[in-house]
Amino acid sequence: MDIFTECMVKKKKGTIDYLKVVLCILIIITVLMAMPFVSQVKYVGIILFMVCAGVIYLLYNIIISINLEYEYTFTNGAMDVDKIIAARRRKRITSLNARSIEIMASVHSNEAGAYANDKSIKRYYACTSVDDSDTYFVIYTENNKKYMLIFNPNETIKDGFKRLNPQKVFLAD
Repeated sequence: MDIFTECMVKKKKGTIDYLKVVLCILIIITVLMAMPFVSQVKYVGIILFMVCAGVIYLLYNIIISINLEYEYTFTNGAMDVDKIIAARRRKRITSLNARSIEIMASVHSNEAGAYANDKSIKRYYACTSVDDSDTYFVIYTENNKKYMLIFNPNETIKDGFKRLNPQKVFLAD
């Protein structure tokens, strides 16, 4: 039987995200207030005006890039994880195969402790929040390097991992 499912989760905004927005807005207001003075400078006024417009555009992009979503596509054991930035841009984070994972468990389980402080493992965060109760991690190897994916799978994805690799998947029941 073929398994196909897609799951989309939205990253929760934290204090740092809100501080970025406030800082960007303050800088935009400062630049807008300086525009009348900048435009009065002879010969370089237009150049400074264009620089100010570029700064405002850059800050706007920073503000909207805080809106992140993650999409998991699980097809017959192959899982692709994409990051969607501001509902405009899509970037592939990683791909893995359920049959070749080392372990899958909840980030709050005893199994997670063995991997928590291992600095040799590259981590991909594709979850709403690490503190959520339904957050899981997967350890897998790609090109002789270990990776950890931290994500929020739905029941179909968890069942697919469990069915394809039952001895390495530890689900909180």
